[in-house]
Amino acid sequence: MSEIVANRYAKALFEVAEERDAIDAIESQLHTVAEGLADNEDLRRVLMHPQVSSDNKKELLNKLFEHQAGLEVLNLLRLLIDRKREAIIDEVLEAYTHMANEKRGILDVTVTTAVALEEQEEQDLAQRLGKALGKQLSIHVKVDKAIIGGILLRIGDRLYDGTIAGKLAGFKQEIKVGRQG
Repeated sequence: MSEIVANRYAKALFEVAEERDAIDAIESQLHTVAEGLADNEDLRRVLMHPQVSSDNKKELLNKLFEHQAGLEVLNLLRLLIDRKREAIIDEVLEAYTHMANEKRGILDVTVTTAVALEEQEEQDLAQRLGKALGKQLSIHVKVDKAIIGGILLRIGDRLYDGTIAGKLAGFKQEIKVGRQG
């Protein structure tokens, strides 16, 4: 649910950024704000605390980010606070970055593996995928031991499951329903 809401805020911000020819600048400002919030647990706690007034939260963010963020980003932060959606700033950034990359012709790819890939492996994978898809890629690598082995690719809104866990789940389903054939 928060992903859908975050997409709406990101889309509105992106449309304003497009009108003002400031897509990159606003993306950079969003990154700065998100990093600032991620790096300061106390600040995050204050922003999420229900007993801290909206006015105090807005004043705090304004003082902290007035020199790093433009009017559009500060207005977004104020709006999120007014609507009690402070917690979705990371999702808004992710959705905005996806839209910006799409506009630039860059395809977002998330690669999930059971063990961390070495840098050379990441580069090889990015090169082969980019060539196969005929696009420039922005690759995000995640590690999830639960997939046991193999690779899980999310390209745009499509998911390609080449994991051992995925194959085991498929076998389990086949056993449950009985294989026809």
